[in-house]
Amino acid sequence: MKAAVGTMIAVDTAAGIIKEMNVETTTKKTVICFGDSNTFGYIPDGSGRFSSQERWPGRLQELLGDEYLVAEEGVCGRTTIFREKENPGICGLDCVEDALNRNQPADMLIVMLGTNDCKTEYHASVSQIARGIERIVEHARNCASAPARILLIAPAWLGVSVETSVWRCDFDGESRRKSMALASAYKAVAEHQGCLFLDASRVIRASETDQVHLDREAHAALAEAAAELVRG
Repeated sequence: MKAAVGTMIAVDTAAGIIKEMNVETTTKKTVICFGDSNTFGYIPDGSGRFSSQERWPGRLQELLGDEYLVAEEGVCGRTTIFREKENPGICGLDCVEDALNRNQPADMLIVMLGTNDCKTEYHASVSQIARGIERIVEHARNCASAPARILLIAPAWLGVSVETSVWRCDFDGESRRKSMALASAYKAVAEHQGCLFLDASRVIRASETDQVHLDREAHAALAEAAAELVRG
């Protein structure tokens, strides 16, 4: 693919100055995968991270080919809008602008969040989680350097035994029920905001190992489903 160097004007609001930056422009279409540990590639048995070829963003890159550049922006513990003092980087609303800036201009932003919002510590309702994902969509549109398509993915349900799993201190039966209700709420957000939508629970499920994270097969299946929508 051909690439060229252009000039972009950037405003440093903190310093009150205007800077010129050289940016590389390319004919490749950039796709940003913005999510939590299931985008990061956390292995369900806790042994580490899947390889780039096994993680769904990496597999998506292989499926889309050289016409696309897939950027991985997955962080363990990330939520839609909830913050923690000891882990300030987990709030998706706070981080999506940086993700866009690192990978501009983007052709598509894929957002898959909401699982961590179902944790008992947040006491969040389904409507609150859905509003959180909608705020991310709105903010992404406002701060993007160029218009980008947005694919909103409702995450896979938490497993039926999550409340007795290794994650039982974080999730209970009510957490699972909330995770099962996210798809319909997210679909409504997608329709209202003009986003593409994918219900991940229709193609994948959480691993039997820990009832929360995706195994290799689920990563591959999710990539296949996402690729169809990215190609459009």
